[in-house]
Amino acid sequence: MNVLVLDCGSSALKATIFAADGAVIASVDAGYPTEPALHRRDPLDWWRATVDAVGELPREGIGAISLTGMMENLIAVDAAGEPAGEAVLYSDPVGATALEPVAAKLEAAGATAILGNAPEPLMTAFKLMALGAGGATRLLPGSKDFLALRLTGVAATDASCASTTGLMDIGTRDWSDTLVDLLGIDRGLLPPVLPAEAVVGPLADAAADALGLVAGIPVFNGCGDGAATTIGSGAERPDEVSVYLGTSGWVAGVTADADRAPRPYYRLAHPLHAGLIEIAPILSAGAAAHWARHTLGLTLPESERLAAEVDAAPGSALFLPYQSGARSPFVDLKVRAGFVQVAASDSSATLYYAALEGVAFAIAANVRAMGAAGPVYLVGGGARSTVWPQVFADVLGRTVTVPKDPVLAASLGAYRVAARALGLGAGEAAVGRVLQPRPERAERIAAQARAFERATEMLRELARPD
Repeated sequence: MNVLVLDCGSSALKATIFAADGAVIASVDAGYPTEPALHRRDPLDWWRATVDAVGELPREGIGAISLTGMMENLIAVDAAGEPAGEAVLYSDPVGATALEPVAAKLEAAGATAILGNAPEPLMTAFKLMALGAGGATRLLPGSKDFLALRLTGVAATDASCASTTGLMDIGTRDWSDTLVDLLGIDRGLLPPVLPAEAVVGPLADAAADALGLVAGIPVFNGCGDGAATTIGSGAERPDEVSVYLGTSGWVAGVTADADRAPRPYYRLAHPLHAGLIEIAPILSAGAAAHWARHTLGLTLPESERLAAEVDAAPGSALFLPYQSGARSPFVDLKVRAGFVQVAASDSSATLYYAALEGVAFAIAANVRAMGAAGPVYLVGGGARSTVWPQVFADVLGRTVTVPKDPVLAASLGAYRVAARALGLGAGEAAVGRVLQPRPERAERIAAQARAFERATEMLRELARPD
């Protein structure tokens, strides 16, 4: 049985077919029209992109569909399942005006402990309070939830998406009566929270005709993109760590249970067990490498070749990747990037390698602060580098695993959710490189880590007003 995964992202819809062992058969992206307004999207754009992308795939043998996509949206639909207005995307801060008047009541009610996260303006609940429900009969938080509705006629969400709404009790994985009542939200608008492995419904006739698929095949609920990326990287068990290297990035640590003690990380209910995924954002990850290449006048192939040459005998030049400030493990949006320990003999290749290593040191600081002590899985565009994953293994002092298709991590995560329910392979065929830390580098890495920590303190001092 082949599994079709639909990943409804912010800029494109990715449709990928996985074989029963997790190997990728084919993958196609379909983009969307220009947004009608900032932070807004016609939900039908997602469906039209789905039809376009699936239409380019070899569809014979597809026996199931699984879903992933953006979380923390406000998607209103009417009784017929049609959009009741434009989707309000995760990035819209409109909820700030609604959160402020109720912040004290939420604190008194213990909202942070109920949610597992401190209430914040981007959560779906506060978008709803600020804008109202209009003519909606259902509200959906995940872009993949709208696709599920289109595919099956059934409205539902999963616990990872519901974690971002400001309304779900992270312990019970259901809507919190306390918060729903406190915020004056009609519970009838909220879809049921189903397990990620649940079948939302069979593929409806109309959707099957539009996609050229067999009606009646199961459509699995799946999970939000942050959770799917963590699972797709390979980080499923407690203490395992997923590192995402996109333009920005994040560190995602897996915990064993839904501990309600305050933590400085955004938490998602883990789709495959009772634990959590704790996420620490990295504001400059791939962006730092891109900036270094552009500033030094290097193409991507040149930078890879030069970084490999430097890696044979790296020096002490160090880069601190805070071009956009820092959110974790400390919050300082005024701190800025800098090079230190640069010698007159250092070349552009040396500086580029320092940029790669600097991002690794910044991420290692988050891994240590999070306390997750297990193996590390590296995904995102930066994981395709021939050099960077080994740098991460050295800096972290841990085994680093890179999937065969690191940019398909979210899709692979959604596949793994369905595969568990179907009794298929967990995706071992998708495992690519496994890198071990080089013992001979340990002394140098320790010295660089001390310098990175001290230099970070100095840069933060420079950023403070007199």
